[in-house]
Amino acid sequence: MKWAIEIQKTSLEQRNLADLLKGLGFDLIQGIEYPALSSPTIDVCATAADAFEMAKDVRAAFKGPAKIDPEFALGSVIDYASTPPRRHAFLEVAPCVMKITCGTATITISPPKGLSSDELAKWHEEHNERQYQVALERQRALLEPAFIDPKAAKAIELLCIENPSGETLYKIYELAEGHPSNRPAFHAEFEIDKEQFNRFKDAVHNPAVTGDWARHAYHQEPNTLDPMTRAEAEQFVRRVADRWLQSIRRSK
Repeated sequence: MKWAIEIQKTSLEQRNLADLLKGLGFDLIQGIEYPALSSPTIDVCATAADAFEMAKDVRAAFKGPAKIDPEFALGSVIDYASTPPRRHAFLEVAPCVMKITCGTATITISPPKGLSSDELAKWHEEHNERQYQVALERQRALLEPAFIDPKAAKAIELLCIENPSGETLYKIYELAEGHPSNRPAFHAEFEIDKEQFNRFKDAVHNPAVTGDWARHAYHQEPNTLDPMTRAEAEQFVRRVADRWLQSIRRSK
């Protein structure tokens, strides 16, 4: 190991932080004063400044639209090629970070009746572990695409908007599709048929269907006999975006 970058502040428990970093290809180690992240990718950096720039991408994923850890703060870069190891500090201007909250539902599950004290303790231990794994997967489903692809980070930001407009929904779709020239392949990969897409376009484009919520101002005859409602259009985009974000994780 040549470089490690300190994590000076985090709101996450150590296990959670380590699991999330591992999903991005980094290891959590004990640095000189704080926990630190390292990886073979960082070790190929020529300078401490280069290593810090790479760590900033990790920070952006944690603090960005996914909002996994708003308190995530980097410290010094540790140079382990020196004896003793040297710390390189970098002064930054604090950025203005937009706060976005994505709500998640919680379900309370009670243990079965009639368990002994030992069985109850084991049930709680296993239940807590299952809850942790579910929460971890929810975090990774946002963190990893946001780290891998800037378009995914933007889509996650838009997905967190309450009461999105037709324009916002279509932007999310466009981020996933990439470019209209890619549409046939995109629709084939994500099993979107022509009628379904036309019903979606009628909803998000045409004020004759959805009024001022639509992204266009001019009225025209709908392309389909059964355009999507606003709620159906939002559900459609969220399903497509979710599958697209999963595909980004699989491609890493």
